[in-house]
Amino acid sequence: MNLFKIRLTLILLLSFISLSRVQSQCYQENRAFKEGEFLSYEISYNWGPIWVDAGLVTFSIDQENYGGKPAWHMRSSGRTYKSYDLFFKVTDYYDTWIDPETFHPYEFRRSVYEGGYRLLNTLRYDRTGQTVYSSTKTNNNPVRFDTLRPASCVYNPLLSVYIARTLDISSLKHDARIPVTVMIDDSTYSIYIRYLGKDVVENRDGKRYRCTKFSAKMVKGTIFRGDEDVLVWVTDDENRIPVYIEAKILVGTVKAYLKDMRGLRNPLSSLLKSSK
Repeated sequence: MNLFKIRLTLILLLSFISLSRVQSQCYQENRAFKEGEFLSYEISYNWGPIWVDAGLVTFSIDQENYGGKPAWHMRSSGRTYKSYDLFFKVTDYYDTWIDPETFHPYEFRRSVYEGGYRLLNTLRYDRTGQTVYSSTKTNNNPVRFDTLRPASCVYNPLLSVYIARTLDISSLKHDARIPVTVMIDDSTYSIYIRYLGKDVVENRDGKRYRCTKFSAKMVKGTIFRGDEDVLVWVTDDENRIPVYIEAKILVGTVKAYLKDMRGLRNPLSSLLKSSK
């Protein structure tokens, strides 16, 4: 049953912009976030008429040192609630250390436990970013080492989420497509993001936000049908925070609701005043 193959962090991360590594959308300038930002999302899943709150995903940015240099430590964790663990237990951790000025990554780590499957992947970048040294360990298999030479503007999964929030979307017209190249398991796929204009979204807590709405064409496979399966609502202000995400999958729908946000860089001007 595909229900047990759903990966919470995969669904959330992919819903923002990418499936693994985003190409051709290069970092230019960050006005959207700063160190100290914290975001959390509650993940719900439905199969038929039944809705279940399945887990929690968090994102955070901290100031640290990496090799004696100032760095941002970006973290994302995803875990199922204890009540859902009987069906499919997930604990995923993503970490990346970057130069806060250039967004050049120093290192990326992914630690995954998903229903008995374990994976630890580490990427270490040289000074130019043109060579990446990879190590991968799955379950009881030997460690696999590789040397990668990615094209320019190809980012690790966690950094790509933040890069997406820095992109200039002010000149986009309705129905405009943003081409995206993604890499999944050493294969390359061409998908796109479609700009759907402005909208207002009411969150679970009753707060209403002015948002920019996008759809994303995903890769057909074990989870998605290959259509514009994902809808994303992002705050229509300089923070560009995803407020609500809805992903149609082969067996049901996954929704992500903004649960908490702290340490924002800019005023939350997209929050609408209550009419009460």
